[in-house]
Amino acid sequence: MNILDNIVILVLSVSLWTGRKQLREEDLKLADGSELPPQKLASLGSKRVMDPAALAPFSTFKRRAERTVLAVGTRFLGGYAVPVEKLNDLMAELDVIKGEYNTARINFLSEYDQAVQDWKTQNPGWEKVIASAVESLEYVEKQLAFRVQTFNINPVEGHETGLETEINGLADQLRHEVRQQARLTWDSSFKGKLEAGQKTVRPIRAMLEKIEGLVFLEPCLNELVTGIKSTIAGLPKTGPIKGGYFAALCGVIHLLGNIPEAREIAENLPVEDEPADEAVEEPETSTESSEIEIIPDLLYVPQFEEAPAEWF
Repeated sequence: MNILDNIVILVLSVSLWTGRKQLREEDLKLADGSELPPQKLASLGSKRVMDPAALAPFSTFKRRAERTVLAVGTRFLGGYAVPVEKLNDLMAELDVIKGEYNTARINFLSEYDQAVQDWKTQNPGWEKVIASAVESLEYVEKQLAFRVQTFNINPVEGHETGLETEINGLADQLRHEVRQQARLTWDSSFKGKLEAGQKTVRPIRAMLEKIEGLVFLEPCLNELVTGIKSTIAGLPKTGPIKGGYFAALCGVIHLLGNIPEAREIAENLPVEDEPADEAVEEPETSTESSEIEIIPDLLYVPQFEEAPAEWF
């Protein structure tokens, strides 16, 4: 339960409006004698009342906010467990995203009526179908919101068991998320290759920073982080990473993601006996394109596999 002293619970609620309404029978142009299946057998689906491109930025802001929280925290009780020492910096980053979200929201609402009219123009012959499903501006305004809540939790005396069970699962949740990110990194930057660029090290460093911030969940992970940081420190600082250096990097990915293919490359590529490049390391300028996208489902509670032995 001492873990509760080291974490803050953060609930991120970024609500979206889909721009969809249920498709009705009267919206269809049916030939005489056409027959639709009964509702207990099939539903008609939905119709768009707005160009999806106009709403796409809000989904992007939501994913960006989720990635930002997951970079330092791990899913817990429908929200995220965030290290206390990381909270202020995290909230500052979320405030920036929230500001951009609200600016986009104001712009979207100011152009709402015109966007509906443009959608009608793009779909001639279906203007009435669109018009019958258009929501009021006030309704749409309430649907678009960006909220962040933070709080501490403590068990109710005499009923600690349930919370203890959830807390005991946090280390497994951390491993699960790191494995997921490691495998995404493998698929996007390593699979089928025999060398990697300098940017491929960035997501690995991000994984290590996340583990370090939450290492109080399982202190023995310190040894893993120390070993991987030592390996990364010995890599060339400029140019492609190949040969024995690439093998070492694949070994790191295997440890983080338990990926058999990475282990095979790590074991079979020869280790080159040459010093690492002493050049100055390139600045770590993070961009959207280099981020690993993870779209969490806050209602999903994963069934974890047994933690791989390589973590210890």
